[in-house]
Amino acid sequence: MEHYFELPLKYREEDRMLKGRLVTFAYSYKFYIIIDGKELVFERDDEHNFRVVATESHHENMIDRELLAHIIEALERRAA
Repeated sequence: MEHYFELPLKYREEDRMLKGRLVTFAYSYKFYIIIDGKELVFERDDEHNFRVVATESHHENMIDRELLAHIIEALERRAA
């Protein structure tokens, strides 16, 4: 099942609205967030912390780690 949403984010003094979708599976879920035209997958690891699942496009155009940390913080607040 999929749910579409917008994730408001303030990054480097700029307000951004990222488009995303929540995809649920049997006992887990993943967030798919579009950043600069690239869709990245965020999921929880074994310690229940969010991580970015490496994709081919992620390696080609490295996304700023600080931006990824801000997105993870926003997802943490949203998932709480």
